[in-house]
Formats: sequence, structure tokens, C-alpha cells
Amino acid sequence: MRGRIKAVLVVAPAGYGKSTLMAQWFESLRGEQEAQASWLNLDENDNDPERLLHYLIAALQAAIPELRRDPTLDFQAPVTTEAKLDALGARLADFDRKLVLFIDDAHVLADGQALQVFEWLVRFAGDSLRFVIGCRQVPRVGMPELRLRGELVELDQSAMAFTTDEVESFWHERQLGPLDRRAFATLLEKTEGWAAVIELLTLALNEEPNAAKLIADFSATERGVVEYLGEVVFGRLAAQQREQIHRLAQFDRFCAELALQACGPGVPDDLLAELQRRRLFVIPLDRKGQWFRFHHLVRDYLRRQLPRGLADTTRQTLLAGGQWFHDNGMPDDAIDCAVRAQAWDQACQWLAASIGSQARRMGSGTSVARWMPLIPREQIDRYPQIRISYMSTLAYHQEKELLQRELADFESLIHAWERSGGRDANDMDAMRSTLALHRLMWRALSDGGVDMLPHAQAWLERWPQARPRMLGDALIAAAYACKTAGEIDRGIDYASRARQTLSGHGGPFGVSRSMLVTAVLWLKRGDYRAAQSVSEEGLRFVAEKLNRHPEHMAYHHAVLSAVQYEFDDMAQAVKELESELAAVDATGIADVLILIYLTRARLQFLQGERDAGLEALSLGRRLGVRRELPRLTITLAAEECTWLCRFGEQAAALDLARQFGFDRREFTGYDLLADKAARIGPRLLLAKSPEQALVQLEPAIVRSREKGFHHRHVELLILQAMALVRSGREADAAGAWAAALELGERFGYRRVFLDDAEMVATLSQAARGRKEVPRPAWLQARPKAVLLESDEQLTRKELRILKHLDSGRSNGEIAESLFISEGTLKWHLRNLYRKLGCKNRSGAIAAARRRGVIENGPA
Repeated sequence: MRGRIKAVLVVAPAGYGKSTLMAQWFESLRGEQEAQASWLNLDENDNDPERLLHYLIAALQAAIPELRRDPTLDFQAPVTTEAKLDALGARLADFDRKLVLFIDDAHVLADGQALQVFEWLVRFAGDSLRFVIGCRQVPRVGMPELRLRGELVELDQSAMAFTTDEVESFWHERQLGPLDRRAFATLLEKTEGWAAVIELLTLALNEEPNAAKLIADFSATERGVVEYLGEVVFGRLAAQQREQIHRLAQFDRFCAELALQACGPGVPDDLLAELQRRRLFVIPLDRKGQWFRFHHLVRDYLRRQLPRGLADTTRQTLLAGGQWFHDNGMPDDAIDCAVRAQAWDQACQWLAASIGSQARRMGSGTSVARWMPLIPREQIDRYPQIRISYMSTLAYHQEKELLQRELADFESLIHAWERSGGRDANDMDAMRSTLALHRLMWRALSDGGVDMLPHAQAWLERWPQARPRMLGDALIAAAYACKTAGEIDRGIDYASRARQTLSGHGGPFGVSRSMLVTAVLWLKRGDYRAAQSVSEEGLRFVAEKLNRHPEHMAYHHAVLSAVQYEFDDMAQAVKELESELAAVDATGIADVLILIYLTRARLQFLQGERDAGLEALSLGRRLGVRRELPRLTITLAAEECTWLCRFGEQAAALDLARQFGFDRREFTGYDLLADKAARIGPRLLLAKSPEQALVQLEPAIVRSREKGFHHRHVELLILQAMALVRSGREADAAGAWAAALELGERFGYRRVFLDDAEMVATLSQAARGRKEVPRPAWLQARPKAVLLESDEQLTRKELRILKHLDSGRSNGEIAESLFISEGTLKWHLRNLYRKLGCKNRSGAIAAARRRGVIENGPA
């Protein structure tokens, strides 16, 4: 596979020799110096995206041992599928040799999420990775783009079919008797070159004196093939051996130990070797010869055509095999056996037993979602922990509608248990606490903190002796609700209690979340130094206890980026943003997204990139609408109004303010909209109605002072001072200005002053000569030339973006490949252009080639 070819697609029905051809090619590549090869065989169970990704990474690690060094790629790392794929893409981008990944039976993938993993792999996994894909029909994803670009070679049924010469050669290799040319032509005509059928016929003809007659009588229909399989090939085996083979075919994959346990007494040690010797369509799945499967055509026949009396033992065979899988740490295979045997209670027991280990291993429990539709609901209802795990899975993946239905259904189940009286009172109380906690957690995840505090407090008062993990989660929910309600001290206390409760009880993720909530609470208080300290500790904790979990690292980097911006350390703010996780756009909570998009836009404004900054805010607002996070949308709209005012674009600011209601002066209660209006409205009134601005500012200033929102207080004092100057009350203005400066100096604020440079200049001039008003040196902004002094080395993500640019992909395709939004991509592109000293794609590619960062020609 040289030049531009990215993939070879081998498409043909079962039995045309796809696996054999691929295996021969695979063996030929293993000895090459220029390329390495790895093998991945799929089955129906791989429609679980996390299981698929596990085996995919394992296959790649076999060829690239360096991949084992990335903790994100560890199967037990509880990170999202997107995070793992992003990490995999980063590591493959560093791999400088060609790797050919053989994927057999790709047609079995039907699950939407598993297909997304497969599509990403084929389209975006990097130039070093090439594919040979075997399947019965063209995969539903990934191929059209490769075909359009001329990067796909396709081998179909006609290319795989035997020719007359190949049939003759095959015949003689099997050392069969003489056959005239006409009989060979008949054989080819009836089989249409179908390799498996030809193989079956040669097996049947081993002991057939009149080969020509058998060929003439043979029908190559599916019914004819089945008849020959049963009557001619398998019918010749001894009854006990035939029974063992039928039993073994109940498993999608098998090994010698499984055969001994599942297929009854008398299984010979060399059964698998004997099946291979007889060429009974047993295909090896690994290089060590430990795991095998039957050819699909043969497996399906053996499952359908059970010998008389064996149907009753199939269930016992599956359960015995399931027990072996369970005992050997393969829960998914065990549950699959129980489900196929319709042994629902056993399936639920194994599923319930696997939940704890899956949660620790993956953090999401996707496997539970996989089995839920296959097991009767009345059976699952006997195991509440399965229902609870499923609700956690839906919350983790933010499946809002499904979760709401599950919560309602679980509540109905609890009521039914209460009416029947068949459950212990303590169990019922535990179920009610779990339901209430899941509702709290979902409100927090979906940014529903408004009016949440009373519910969180009620939960804590009712279940103070709950298990530590549940209690810790409830305390975190209460802390988050306090942030929304502006009860900062209480929120910090709740978060501290959550951390103490979860520490030492196997809850490192909860500890990290408690630290994030604490940092965000300090930011709202306006104590940026305290927020910085907590998030720096949070990064150390995540690195040590969570193996550098990428999402949790990203959350704390987002806090630090906002802190460094306010402290006027632009180089460090940029570095913190460059550390963010790609998939935060898809999974991040509202507070983190607000910090990221605000800081991005502000940095772009600071570089004189007005349009880029406004676009960043607009893209963030659209993300808020798409993710149903209204706080993100409203906050970024308020920020856009603020900057439009700073740019002197009052009409545009007023239009946007009216769109969101920021121009209103009266509100029935104090909510998010009222908070933004209290800061946007006065800006809009400053020029023409400063007295009205003062009226609107007064209650907001009182509230910020009473709540201890120091940063907001400074912002409002600056606006108040400016309104007082415009009203001709310069002495009062000096007092407000002095108060703002004193608070700013105490907490280290810088950008809250410097971003309003024109106001600051006016207020400084008005206060000139007044001894009570200090004039700190930091009020003078640094020249633009040194604002972004930083290490000009390209980040790993920027290097990957460069390679995608060189491939000609659109912004949408590049963003999709990196699991980021187009807004995030544009942020990275602007940093990339700045570092390379260019203005566009073509300039970046040329500069990168001059530096030797990318090759001078296509791979």
C-alpha cells in the first residue's frame, strides 16, 4: 500500500475467501522493514463503542508498543471515547512508519456510536495508518470520501471468485482424482467461483468415486450448500464429535479451555487441531493460536441445523461457556451467552456484578446501555443497581430525553414496590435517595442550578448517613447550587465537606469535581488568587490520582486561563488554553465553557482581532443553544455587548441587548438576565443618560458589596465613576474610582481596568491632583508587541492541524477529526498563523515546509 492509497476494501459474501486473502497479505507484511501490520477481527459484540475501542487500541499497541505509555489509552482509563480517539490520533501523528491495520468482518458494526468510532479511524487516524478492510457489504461510513480522493482500492466478489485455472490448481493441491476440463467448467459454473463452496465440494469428494456425477447433481444455492454441509461433510463425523462441534459453534470465539468446559465430557485435547487438520473452516484469531472462530457460513449452519436431541443442551452449553467467560474476566462475553440462552436472571446477575468494575474502568458504564434493550425490563427491574447504572450512563453522556424517561420510569417502579410492600424499608429508602440524587446531578450537569439549592439541602437533611459517594455527590450538587444562588461561603463549605467525605472512599473523580466547584466559587467571589491555588492543586491531584484524566485537567486549565488573563499574564493564559481537551465542547459543563470562550475572545480582542473575537463569542453562543446551556449563551451575549460598547458600536450593542433583554430596567427577581442587564444597561446609558445609569447601577453595587463579589464590584464601581463624571459630579466620581483601585490592588486585578482603557484614561484625568486617588503604575497597559511573548514552539495539536491543512480538508472536517468545534479550531488556527508569521492556510503550509515541520510532498 504505497502512494496515496489509504485503504483496500475487500467486499464479498461469506465464503469468498476474504479472511484467507487478508491473512496471507498480513503474513507477507509482517516481515517487511518499511511497514508493520496489525489485525483486528470484529464480531457482533463489538457494537459497544468502548469495547470496540479497547480491541482497536490493543491491536495497534501490538504493533506500536509506545502507545502503552499514554495513560489515556489504557483500557481502564475512565475517559470518554472522544478523548481516547483524540489521544490516539496524537500518538499516531508521531509515528513515522507505515502501519497497515487489517479489520475483518467490518459489516457486523451497526451501532451508531461504534460506526462513528470506525469512521473516525478510517478518515482521521493519521497518514501513517493504512487499512485493509474485509466485509460482506460496503461499510456505511468512511468510504465515499476516500473513493472521491482516489485513496481507496476495492476488491469485490468478481475479483475474489476462482477462475478455471485456480479451481484446477486447488483440485490438484488436495490430491483428488482426475477430472476432465468439462467437469471443471461445470464446477466453476455451478459455484460461480465461490471459494467456500468449492472447499466444501472437495471435502465431499474425498471419498466420492464419481466426482463428475456429484458435481452435476450439486446445487450451489444456500439450501444446496446446507445440505452438503450436513449430509456429506459433517454427516461423516462420529456422533460425539459432531455434537461437540455443534456445541462449540454456539460461541463467536473459543479456545481449548472453553471447549473443555462448555462442550461436555470427552472433549479431546486436540479437538481444535483436529478441526483445523480436517479443514472444517476454523479460523485463528491470534498469532499464538489460542483463539479461533468458525467461518460465518459454517457457524450459522451449525447453529441452525442442530442434531436431534441437541437443542435441549444448547442452553446448558451457553451457560457453561458463559460461566467460563465470567470466571476468566470476560463479562461481556458471559452476559452475551446468558442473553442468547434467555437465562435472564443469570444475565442480570453477571451484568450487576460487572457494573462496579466497569464504572471504575471506564467511568461511563456504556456496556449497561448495550444490554438494556436485550433483557426484558421486568427482569432488569429485579436488579435496581442495573437501572441506577443505566441512569448514570445516560447522565454521563447527557442523553437528556432518555434520562428523563428513565427517571420517571424508575419513580413508577418505586411506587409499585411501595404498593406491593415486597421490599425492605431500608432498600426502599435507598432507592428514593438514589432517584432524588440522580435528579439533582442531572440538573447540575444540564446547567439547571436555579432554585436547586433547597432540593440539595433537603436531600442532605433527609439522608445524612448515606454512603460516602452518594453523600459526596450531593454535597457537590449543593455547592454548585450555592454558586448559582450567590451563596459563596456556604458553597465553599459544602465543597470542602464533599472533598473530605470522598477522600479515602474511592472517589477521586468526586474529589476533583469538588476542587473544580471550589475554584469556580472563588472566581465568582472575585478571589482569583484562591481560585488559582485550588486549580493548581487540582492539576497536581488529577495528574497523581487520576492518571492525568484529560477532561479534569482541561477543567482546571480553563480556570487558570481566566485567572492569568485577569492578572495580565497573556503568554500564560494562552498556554493554559492550548492545554484544553479537544472534547470539552461536547462534554464540558457550562462554567468551564464560559471561561474558555470568554478568555479566547478577550485574548483576540487584545491582539487587535476584533472580528475574530466577536466570532468566537458568536460561535460560543451557538454552542450554548446546541447544548441547551442558556447560561453560556446569555453570558457570551453580554460579553459581546460589552465589547461592542468598547468599540464604540452603540447601535449594534443596543440591538443585541434588546434581543436578549439586557436593556430592561425592571425584573421581578434577581436572576441571570437581571445580573447581566445590571452591567450592560448602564454602559448603554452612559453617553446620553448617565443619571439613569447611576439609578440602575445602585442596587447592583449594593448586591455585589453584600455578597462579596469583589471583581464584579470593581467593574460596577468603574461604571459608576464614569457615570458620575458624565453627570458632572467629579468629587463623587473620584471616591468611586479610588474604591475600585483599592479593591483592584488588594486582589491583583488588572484587565478589569485595562480592558476599559478609554474609561480608565478619562477617570485618571478627572482624578488628577487628588491625593486620595492613587495612580498605580500597572494602569499603563504594556505595548502590544510584548503582550503575547511566549514560547513559539508549535503544540502537538497545532502540528496535527498543520498536517490536516496540508491534506486539503475543510475546517469542518478538521474540527470533526479533533473532536472540537469550528470555533475552537479557529482559535488554534490563529495561534498557529501567529507562530508561523502568516495569515492564511497556504502561508502556514509554506512556512511549515520551510521549517521542515511537514513534508514537501504528499505521503
